Amino acid sequence: MKKFLPWALALLSTAAVANDIQFNNLTTKDIENVAREFSANFVHTGVSAPETDGLWGVEVGVIAGRSKSPDLSDVIEASGGNGSDFETLYHAAVMARAHFPFDIFAEMTLLPEREISEVTIKSNSFELGWNAGAFFNLPLDLAIGINRSNSEISFSQTQPVATDISLESKTTVMWVGVSKTFLFVTPYLKFGAAKAESDFASTADILVDTNSLKESVDNSGGYLAFGANLQFAFFKLGAEISKVMEVGRASAKISLDF
Repeated sequence: MKKFLPWALALLSTAAVANDIQFNNLTTKDIENVAREFSANFVHTGVSAPETDGLWGVEVGVIAGRSKSPDLSDVIEASGGNGSDFETLYHAAVMARAHFPFDIFAEMTLLPEREISEVTIKSNSFELGWNAGAFFNLPLDLAIGINRSNSEISFSQTQPVATDISLESKTTVMWVGVSKTFLFVTPYLKFGAAKAESDFASTADILVDTNSLKESVDNSGGYLAFGANLQFAFFKLGAEISKVMEVGRASAKISLDF
């Protein structure tokens, strides 16, 4: 299951891209909007409460979800394509989490490079945090964290202009979070700020605001996530809804927690 789920979700997201995507006459604002939605879709999440139960702990599992992409849909529609097929983007990855003495925790996610229907997609992320609530024996978990995400998608389109396109994004999120365990359930809340740096490249002239075939854009905004983990023995389920740079996203997790 840990091998199958990421590839299945990647297939859902990239097969549609290979089928109908059309980019043409893109403004810098168009690229900013598309890059913001792609980078927010792949921003780090372990669907995890910021807790550190015990001196040591290890968790491994899979995450999957989707985010809203109305701007991507509008850009494709304006380029002559069917924008209704691109109102949602999908994400998936294997994940691992560990916590250590002094209530330090680390997370990572990985979607290795896959080529499906002439579309290449890959992503990875890493997070480091500290649970001050547990360290100072407070009645709830109170944590700070920072994460970094890298994502890349590339594909070829044949109309309205034949070209190869790539979009690479690096996203950083700094957050403060709280959580509290009630029997088997641990709800949590995280809030902070996100910043993304993205590079768009095309082999044909489809950019209207520059004579170059490349464009670099920055996006920034708020970060808010609310979720819950449900655990029975070593088995854990998680669900999370979030808003990253005004992009709505939902994610879920299934894992083993030792």
